[in-house]
Amino acid sequence: MAGVSGTRGDIAEQPRPGELIRLVAEGLAFSGFAIRAPERDGGSVVIDCRWARCEVSVSDWGDVEWEWCPWASDEADPKRTADVTTALLTGWAEDRPRMGDGYGRDGLTFKGIVGRELKARGLEVALEVSADEDFFDVQAAIVVTSPASGRAAAVQVDDDGRVIWWRDFWPEAGTICWESEYNGWIADPVKVADAVVDAITRAMSLLARPGSSGDAA
Repeated sequence: MAGVSGTRGDIAEQPRPGELIRLVAEGLAFSGFAIRAPERDGGSVVIDCRWARCEVSVSDWGDVEWEWCPWASDEADPKRTADVTTALLTGWAEDRPRMGDGYGRDGLTFKGIVGRELKARGLEVALEVSADEDFFDVQAAIVVTSPASGRAAAVQVDDDGRVIWWRDFWPEAGTICWESEYNGWIADPVKVADAVVDAITRAMSLLARPGSSGDAA
């Protein structure tokens, strides 16, 4: 047997399918969030929020996607969105002063203001553009990464205030078994679930501060 960046020295027992998302759902509920658990295998956990659509999906291999989308785009705040992005990528959930030069600029989009703020904080910001060939339209968003974590984690922000966080825990938490046949799983699903719940809790605590669009139900 061989482990790939496993969380233990020995090879842990293979978790049941859906164990990781179940642990995340239980952790969110224990943290005080009102949730709706997945109705089927591979489904998402919906977190009930007053002003936004919010849900998280977690695969058995440690791929995490958390999405926050305010019901009204004008409710989104660029500074708070930058704070949430920073917290998700660095773990730092403190309120920071404005550092970017995009605030108050005529013609600058929401994602442009957020991107300028995050770039001033030392994060890497790229523009992602996708074309809709059926309706001849173009959609654009910024994709933010941290030099410390590389491509294992990223946050996407668009002009509607939607925030999508991706995190791949496999490189640090995956275990591979070569006996009889190739197989792999997350060695310590509890540890990964705790990390996911902590990250989401930090992000939503920022969104739920007075004056934000993110008060949790």
